[in-house]
Amino acid sequence: MLTELGDEGVQILAISPDTNERSQGLAERLKARYRFLADRDLAVTQRYGLLHARGGDKGQDVPAPATIVLDRDGIVRWLTVADNYQVRPDPTDVARAVRAIK
Repeated sequence: MLTELGDEGVQILAISPDTNERSQGLAERLKARYRFLADRDLAVTQRYGLLHARGGDKGQDVPAPATIVLDRDGIVRWLTVADNYQVRPDPTDVARAVRAIK
């Protein structure tokens, strides 16, 4: 569902504090058709107010799991934040949010 949006000119990015190598390995395992970007210093995470201070398994700062839809001007048009990184919104909801701003 979400990868189809790429065919419609939508750019999908996954942003993670993991290294590029680890993210690339995950992308290959998932056969992802989108790019993974590293936010090693959590600058992007902080910009969007998604820092979970000391939320990591070793007490380190980590990003809150979030899905964000931005318009062409970089304005947040849809946002969902989860308590668990394994919980993601329904792809249909994300696609609907994307199509609403096209």
